[in-house]
Amino acid sequence: MKTNFKHKLRKDDAELFLRMKDNYQSEAEKEFFEKIRQKQEFDCTCANDMIMLEPNNEDRMYIIRCWFEEYIVGQEDNPKEEQHVMTLSEALNLNLKDCNLLDRDITLFQWLRERDYRGVEYDHNIDDM
Repeated sequence: MKTNFKHKLRKDDAELFLRMKDNYQSEAEKEFFEKIRQKQEFDCTCANDMIMLEPNNEDRMYIIRCWFEEYIVGQEDNPKEEQHVMTLSEALNLNLKDCNLLDRDITLFQWLRERDYRGVEYDHNIDDM
């Protein structure tokens, strides 16, 4: 649901977007950060925004955006280990092994980079469907 105002980003995310600007490792990474920033600033979601769906990756991971900047990260086969964090920065810093979501020591950011953001979707805000 598009808003008529610009939501103020939390400090951690504002710093993240600033750090990433002009330091993207691929066009897909640039697209990810630019589109997610736009969503966090202007696109609230009450019914959730499905950023990554389980069928879109071999690890069966999902990434859901809530409200403006909260995120839920989980795995289809492991619902008890779902992680709910308050910012994109927190989500990207999640160690997926420590969270019992994967069996290897990797952050969500590293995991997304490794797959060059393949499977990320930008048009699944349930409020707009």
